[in-house]
Amino acid sequence: MLVIATFNVCNLGAHASPTRLARLGVIIARDLGSPDIIALQEIMAEGPVLAGGQVPADAAYQALIAAIGAAGGPSYVFREIPPLADQDGGMAGANIRVGLLFNPARVAFPDRGHAGPEDKVGIRYHDRQPSLTLNPGRIAPMHPAFAGDNRHHWVPSRKMLASEFVIGGRRLFVIVCHFKSMRSSTRRDEDYAKKQRHAQAEIIHDFATDLLACDPQAAIVLLGDLNDVPDSKTLKLLKGEQFHNLLDDLPCGQSYTRRHGSQPQALDHILISPALRNSAVARISHNYSDMTPSQPEPASDHAPVVAELPALEDPAATLILTMPR
Repeated sequence: MLVIATFNVCNLGAHASPTRLARLGVIIARDLGSPDIIALQEIMAEGPVLAGGQVPADAAYQALIAAIGAAGGPSYVFREIPPLADQDGGMAGANIRVGLLFNPARVAFPDRGHAGPEDKVGIRYHDRQPSLTLNPGRIAPMHPAFAGDNRHHWVPSRKMLASEFVIGGRRLFVIVCHFKSMRSSTRRDEDYAKKQRHAQAEIIHDFATDLLACDPQAAIVLLGDLNDVPDSKTLKLLKGEQFHNLLDDLPCGQSYTRRHGSQPQALDHILISPALRNSAVARISHNYSDMTPSQPEPASDHAPVVAELPALEDPAATLILTMPR
């Protein structure tokens, strides 16, 4: 059984307070039970900016990995594609991006290529099975829905990360998402942002269904902070007819992942392909998202979502990488 989680860590950088890092380590190692794969959103880095304009966040990942280890968790490793400075939206100068942590003792990651922030990942079909042309790779990073478009009043937004793992000899495709923010100063801006999320959802859905067209039994997980609720058009476009949102299986009162004032919202989701539906379950850890203002500094303003996927073979089995590089 594979365990996978998504967690918006709220502008987490290398210089986060030791107290906050320690709380995050406890959440991941103890509350979530050290998932095999963790999709992260809002990892930040203000610098340094490399010669090509990229802003890597190695120090932030290493700080989080150390905190997880201190809480008794495994020795995770990370993957990301550093964004170009000031091109992915979010808090000014923070250069937030999505990324991955994974436990190499449980899953294998066949690195492929050296994708840059503007490189587009594709799908290769070989021996009747799909694989990614880049691993990891960004999905359509230069499309107006992600790069921005003045004609549609769209602004630069986070780019989505496609990745490929090997678990017990089987491929697993994981697509980490952080859709356009809901924050808007006017009703018109809110409408523009909503349409941008719709376009982003369609692009990710089309990529995922292309994988399924190559292999209807492909194991695919779409997850992250989608900045929209389960019955929204954004989620309907992303799900289509083939993907299932595990939050739909939770009792209504337990399916929120964030509070806007006193109003609970379900913004963080895990969607799975048909091959993973058998006995898959999700849960949400509300211990920290439910903190009141009088309590200590929260680790994040989002609750993590964790899913168990029994349909996948035991990751503890010997991993044999047979994938073309």
